[in-house]
Amino acid sequence: MKGRFFLLAGLMLVFLSACAQMSPVGSVQNNEIRTTHRLAIDHSNHESLAKYHENIAKEMQGKLQKQKKLLQEYEDHSQYYGRRGLDLKSHAKANIRYYEQSLKDNLKEAAIHSKMAKEQKELNYTDAEKNAIPIQLKEEATKPLKAKASEKSEESL
Repeated sequence: MKGRFFLLAGLMLVFLSACAQMSPVGSVQNNEIRTTHRLAIDHSNHESLAKYHENIAKEMQGKLQKQKKLLQEYEDHSQYYGRRGLDLKSHAKANIRYYEQSLKDNLKEAAIHSKMAKEQKELNYTDAEKNAIPIQLKEEATKPLKAKASEKSEESL
């Protein structure tokens, strides 16, 4: 009787553990928050996009410095880490390459969006007139239309 009870309890434990969620909930929520924040930025607001990329670049700069310190530690005290030290060094070098590339890309994106934000200000774009054509462009765009309209009216005469 006791054997069956323990067998049944063991099987229930195995089945319940098989149905359990394997990924931690905290990381899923954290990713959702980051994704929601990134998607909340209006793509026509280049100032906020530039600031976003600058903030990401600052984060990458901090992570890059941390990895460089770790690499220096691994190289200075390789005797402490043994064979695992080689793996740690190569992993730190790979992280450094990744963070440098990410830093470069984000700074490039920030510069592009800063330039576009400056151009928006020069052309008098505002959030209220997001879909409107700036006055300067309206006048330039209507000139060829007026010329074509006058040509058609002359042809019809």
